[in-house]
Amino acid sequence: MIDDVLSPLEQFPTYKERFREVAEKTFEELTSASGVDPEANRELCRDIQDLKSHNEKTASTLKWWTILCVFMWIVAAICVIICVSKGFAEGWLVPTLCIVGAVAMLVLLFWKIHPIIKKYKAIKNELKAQIKKMEQETWDMMAPLNKLYDWDVFNRMMTETIPRLEFDPYFTNQRLADLVNSYGWDENFSKERSVVYSHSGLINGNPFVIARTRKMEWGTREYKGELTVKWTTVEVGSDGKKHTRHHSETLRASVHKPYPEYYEKTRLIYGNTAAPDLNFTRDINDGKLEVDSRAYKRKLKDLEKFSRDLKNDFAMATNEEFEVLFTTTNRNNNQQYFLLFTPLAQENMIKIIRDKEHGYGDDFQFMKHRKLNTLTAEHMQDLPLDMNPRMFWNSNYDEAKQVFIKTTCENFRAIYFGFAPLLSIPMYQQIRPVSAIYGTEMPRQSAYWEHEALANFWGEDKFADPSCATHSILKTSENRKDDGIVEVQVRAYGYRAEPRIDYVSKYCSNGNYYDVPVHWDEYIPVIGTGTFEMKEDTVDERPNLDPVIRMQEINEKLDAFGDNSIFRRHITSKLN
Repeated sequence: MIDDVLSPLEQFPTYKERFREVAEKTFEELTSASGVDPEANRELCRDIQDLKSHNEKTASTLKWWTILCVFMWIVAAICVIICVSKGFAEGWLVPTLCIVGAVAMLVLLFWKIHPIIKKYKAIKNELKAQIKKMEQETWDMMAPLNKLYDWDVFNRMMTETIPRLEFDPYFTNQRLADLVNSYGWDENFSKERSVVYSHSGLINGNPFVIARTRKMEWGTREYKGELTVKWTTVEVGSDGKKHTRHHSETLRASVHKPYPEYYEKTRLIYGNTAAPDLNFTRDINDGKLEVDSRAYKRKLKDLEKFSRDLKNDFAMATNEEFEVLFTTTNRNNNQQYFLLFTPLAQENMIKIIRDKEHGYGDDFQFMKHRKLNTLTAEHMQDLPLDMNPRMFWNSNYDEAKQVFIKTTCENFRAIYFGFAPLLSIPMYQQIRPVSAIYGTEMPRQSAYWEHEALANFWGEDKFADPSCATHSILKTSENRKDDGIVEVQVRAYGYRAEPRIDYVSKYCSNGNYYDVPVHWDEYIPVIGTGTFEMKEDTVDERPNLDPVIRMQEINEKLDAFGDNSIFRRHITSKLN
């Protein structure tokens, strides 16, 4: 029997240690399957490091010999200049010494210094070439291991650590339809956003999506301009004569114009039928709310005042600390709210918000709209949760192991505490949908979210209009063919910048007004288009499949799909 995660903070150290063990085991399995010899790689990397140290010493020696060379050339040049400028008119001693000094310098330069510099330059170039060759050898040595990382390796590790958590190979139409029809997901959310990446799956049978989206919002940009005005005045001085004075003043102006700004945000979307009529929004607190702090007491006082106003229909929990830290004065159903947030759930939530030793503290927004929960955690915004296997590529075995374990452990911690507010609510783990209990046939057709993520993975530049000067919001449509290949049409919505000039009237101290030119850009919509072909692979339900066999199968799919194709999360695609 698989245990529920009923106290996510207290259970995290156990899961953290378990995940680290899984990560280390996974890396050792990949190493064994690849045939990479760690000791041979370590020895080669040590040799490279020794050569780099030798090269640094050579470069330092070369630098000082070069400085000496430049100094001697300067001294020789000074001697020649003195000799030429003074000649023998004032005596023969100084010119003779200068000639002798210059000749001595030149002899030393051409006989000793230049050959030494040439020698060290040759040594440096030889070392660089040798280092480059050996570094290529390390990459060749590590290539079998680098090739074994795949898009699902992290997901398999997550599921092995927390069996309640299951990831889909890719985001399917069935999963999307389930969120829309069973949980009330509003598809209007996607109209003005483009999906950068998404991971979908089930937690205890209930669907979730971790998605990063890009959205454009109109902001304003300040443009500045200036104009220099010059004029003359005639004044009568104290001597009774007329004097002309020249004046100059720089007039400055600015204008504010619309500017398209692009934002990316990572969200966790979770469907659960518990408390199906409940709506609320919980925002991150502005500052620290220690129980004895003035801010805490002031907020508690405001909540008590708010609850006494009968028109608000707001009943406070007996746990005042929970109400202060997890403020949801906009909740619409007290009965369902407290059915969801039991005393255990309240205590769990307080601990998560307070804790910064294991988790991230108070860094999440929690929105519930009927059966849908949306969490936006600050700590998930900058992490590479796309799980691109290239992030693990390395030419140094020990560094590769360190990066693999560190990165996957950081991502595990981030995702775990992204789910933690949901795991804090026991009822969410006690309720399972009918499809999870009795099972359902899941058609493996990828949803347009996956297509947009794939288009963004290929790159905006592949689809943007040539005149586009901004990011593009990529939207897709599909055309499924009889042979199983899907043609995806991409439309890239961006803006071109058209130069404009505004003239702003400014007063000058000479008593006149002048039009100051301010150059600005008008952003005009443009639409780029493009297509790519893709094919979903049969879902591979073999978690213990040998990595080499897995990669051989992937390569066969790539070969079958043609040149310049890529394999990403059980989908093979290529640009048209």
